[in-house]
Amino acid sequence: MQLKRLFLAPIILARYGSLHPRHITLPGSPHRVHLNPDDNRAYKKLVLDSARGRVSTPMSFWRDHVRALSPAICLDIGANYGECFAFGDYPDSQCIAVEANPVLLPYLQRTRSNHPDAEHIRIESCLVGDQDDIESTLYYSPTWTGGGSAVKNGEHAESVSVTSRTLDTIMAAYPEWQHAPLILKMDVEGYEGHAITGFGSLFQRDKVVGILEFDTGMLTRAGTDPEALFGQLSECFAIYLSYPRKRVLRRIQDWNTLQAHAPDGSFHRDLVFCSSPNLIVSSWQLI
Repeated sequence: MQLKRLFLAPIILARYGSLHPRHITLPGSPHRVHLNPDDNRAYKKLVLDSARGRVSTPMSFWRDHVRALSPAICLDIGANYGECFAFGDYPDSQCIAVEANPVLLPYLQRTRSNHPDAEHIRIESCLVGDQDDIESTLYYSPTWTGGGSAVKNGEHAESVSVTSRTLDTIMAAYPEWQHAPLILKMDVEGYEGHAITGFGSLFQRDKVVGILEFDTGMLTRAGTDPEALFGQLSECFAIYLSYPRKRVLRRIQDWNTLQAHAPDGSFHRDLVFCSSPNLIVSSWQLI
């Protein structure tokens, strides 16, 4: 990363007036994202990638589908600094951003407060899980905040007590939009299975399009059977495999097909799921 910093330093300095900016704008968006420049994850994934014009697959997916579909509800689960929800505009929507790491909350609040649709953006500081009002331990690294998880690994140096909530409880505040279009992005470091278990109403919705991180190793460590989670999703949704920084989605019909993309048995990619392929915007190629 040091070579990238040196190469991109003139661009960063010219754009922000500092080599350590505390807020940036993402490629293709005028909205600010506030961040801690001493967080290596924020610097690499946001400052450096933005200077190169690079945008992650979940960020592109969120931006394109929020713009095209104008959904009633947008759920950014595992919001980090708010780089996904900052991409969108929500004049007629409700955007709910959930982040478990309280260290990130002040930055998220600044990102929200500077957004023109701030009144339509709600920040939830909690661990999304399968039970309500349960005190859990969140493990995280102060120098790479994107890895915060309820499952400890060797890279975690700090821990904090957080409250768990289910997405069904969070969504209960919007009963009138039970059948309205919903966009979901989820990246909770292996806790996706617990979050989906606590979101039974997801499977009763008519118009859903989402993207979630699917890491078999992290899911297993969190007590989730990856095959069972895939089966649960594929019963109600069409499943697609995404490709890093490409607008290409490959249909995955069954678990064996997905496993064919992981010959060593380990799989770490973003999966897209939708209640109808017609909800995938035309700029994304389905194969």
